[in-house]
Amino acid sequence: MEEDMETDSPMEVDDEEVSVVVLCTGELVEKLAHPHDSRKTIFVYTQSAPTSVQHVAFAIGPFQEHTIPIDPPSETSQTDSSGLTVASKTPMRVYCLPGLEAQLSATTSFYRSAMNFFTSEYGSYPFASHKLVFVDELSAPRFEAATMSIVSNYILHGDDAIEQVYDSRQSLSHALACQWVGINIIPKTWADVWLVNGLGLYITALFLRRLFGNNEYRFRLRRDMDRVVRQDTGTMPPLCCPNALEPPDGAVLSFVNVKAPLVLYILDRRLAKSGTALGLSRVLPKIFLSAISGEMTNNTISTHSFLRTCRKVSAVDVRSFSDQWIYGSGCPLFSFHATFNKKKMAVELYMTQVCPAYQANEGDPIRVALLKPVQTFEVCVIRLTSLHLSSPCGAHVFLVNQGTLTVRIHEADGTPYEHVLDIRSDQKKYEILFNTKYKRVRRNTKRYLARKAAAAAAEAGDAEAAEALDMIDTGFELREWENEARRTYWMVSDWTEEDEALMNGAAYEWIRLDADFEWISSIMFEQPDYMWVSQLQRDRDVVAQIEVSHNHISPRLPHSLYS
Repeated sequence: MEEDMETDSPMEVDDEEVSVVVLCTGELVEKLAHPHDSRKTIFVYTQSAPTSVQHVAFAIGPFQEHTIPIDPPSETSQTDSSGLTVASKTPMRVYCLPGLEAQLSATTSFYRSAMNFFTSEYGSYPFASHKLVFVDELSAPRFEAATMSIVSNYILHGDDAIEQVYDSRQSLSHALACQWVGINIIPKTWADVWLVNGLGLYITALFLRRLFGNNEYRFRLRRDMDRVVRQDTGTMPPLCCPNALEPPDGAVLSFVNVKAPLVLYILDRRLAKSGTALGLSRVLPKIFLSAISGEMTNNTISTHSFLRTCRKVSAVDVRSFSDQWIYGSGCPLFSFHATFNKKKMAVELYMTQVCPAYQANEGDPIRVALLKPVQTFEVCVIRLTSLHLSSPCGAHVFLVNQGTLTVRIHEADGTPYEHVLDIRSDQKKYEILFNTKYKRVRRNTKRYLARKAAAAAAEAGDAEAAEALDMIDTGFELREWENEARRTYWMVSDWTEEDEALMNGAAYEWIRLDADFEWISSIMFEQPDYMWVSQLQRDRDVVAQIEVSHNHISPRLPHSLYS
């Protein structure tokens, strides 16, 4: 390559007007004199780690360099003999065009923490250094190369940015995650593209959970699951199509990039519940280690080898899971409604399951054979514990656990009790025994009246009532509702006498289904209005608020709300 460039310390070439910096992947081997032009020098580079040709790149421009500092060792960090953390030994430099230095520092302030997270959770960084380069007029938002990520300037933002931080940090942390899987590890065939893309997005989401918090992580999960359910209705192929001869097109690839990390998420949940390991947290480091150590052939991964590694590490046979979620298409739609049986002291849940992808294609045998839509989701997880010579598969099978769905009932004493439902058919009635015999405690009407009395006393000049006003818990309240015209405009009303009678006789507060997202599905659940309001007021999970809007508020107006 005939230019002055070096991987870790880029050589600056003095131009007539501006100092040009050349950045390149690979490692510098030697410098040679140009055979025909004495003014030029040939720099020879080599890429020691196995890298496909599309991941070799270089960038030339008047870049300004910013070195990401090394984190000092802490009591909880893994250190080597020199006292530095394992992650901090990787040199990290970022580059931008002149005039963008302030935005560069603000945008990449988190970048070292991303490197530390991936290194501590999934093993050593596969290359010697990492460079992040911001350029103008990039044809795509981002381009990944070995040791280097080239990103558009549109991602840069200042210290005063709020909304853009979420998208930029997600994009940049994903670019770093692709160094482990996507560049160092590539798909064996076109059918395995989903796995490589999904793994990169999956570990990126785990880092963002640590960076932004669990509520942001759960909100993104719920949003992506809803997107998959809306799209996977009979036209999208499975994640893995064996013997695929060409890469997926743009529309399919966009869908795969949303569904693949979700499938890995629910696989992690089921391995953690059914197996002896901590889900994928033990599977992925083993995969990344085999790529760095050279045990993985050509650093290519296949769906079959990934599932085999899951089986070896966790002692769980996931063939039924993979047949439905990886090699099959579609998502289940569940409908539930609940009644309380006072005689049995049990909650009776009625479940109905349908799969729109199967219904849309069941009349066309060719499309059924190509798209493989699942008729009924009833995931069966088989746990293998010990070798058994008489067993055909060389293992002893001792537990069969059908696909389960968690039901969380907030009973009358305020305690949430979790129950597990076995999903084995498209229709079933479940009886869930109650744990308490207390009546539901009414809180809101009395609190509302108490607050109104305290507010009236405070307006009359009672200092003690004014001080106690803020200590009365009334849940949701808006002063606007005291205006009758505004209440009529917004269709807000108080509870009727019939509502009050039903609330006083209710046995439980509210019910939540699949609160931990173990199914990529849509769940329609019917319960009385006052239970949705209780969930809206008292469940602090962000997804609980979304469920209220999906199941109640949006499709059914007007409502009766607590004042």
